[in-house]
Amino acid sequence: MKKVVIAALFIFSSIFSYAQSDDSDPEKKVLFGFNLGVNYANLHSKKALPTNMEVSNGSGFRLGLSSSIKFNDVISLWTKGELAFNQSKVLFSDLDNATFYKVMPISLEFAPHLVFTKKNGNQNPFLFIGPSIKLPVEERVPNTSIFPTGKDFAVDFGIGLNKALPYFNFAPELRYSFGLLNINKHPAIQSLNFHSISLIFNFIG
Repeated sequence: MKKVVIAALFIFSSIFSYAQSDDSDPEKKVLFGFNLGVNYANLHSKKALPTNMEVSNGSGFRLGLSSSIKFNDVISLWTKGELAFNQSKVLFSDLDNATFYKVMPISLEFAPHLVFTKKNGNQNPFLFIGPSIKLPVEERVPNTSIFPTGKDFAVDFGIGLNKALPYFNFAPELRYSFGLLNINKHPAIQSLNFHSISLIFNFIG
């Protein structure tokens, strides 16, 4: 947990340091801000699970910091550091009891997204795509039967709308994150891939 906190502080401080270093630019090519939103987990297994197991997905939420570096009127790089709380698990059921395996319950995510914007006055639609690194933040529990989940590398893509307001930009986005790695560490399961869809509200300026 200590390493995760240090990594988060490094990411967030880097975003703000870079943004503040360019604050004197009258064209404001570098913007920074924060975001918050909701996400729905889409955990699945490439191979069929045993009959006594099933995947359960639910809604969670996320929050983070962001920095937008503008290359020109169309292309920009939007870097985000977010903490996500996910509701995804594998349920184990039999005649005697029912247990579950939490998968990526909390994750620290770092994502540089390449953004393509169509200029349209104060309301500018955009598309984005980019990689995402997800580091699990494990819950410390005394029960040694609780299994962790592994790191993930994903491809993010989605759409959004950047609306210019008097003091900041409001940019809601719809994002799908496609996990590429097997994050499972439970011995009774062969593989698990973690996908998610998120509705995120960005405030930058």
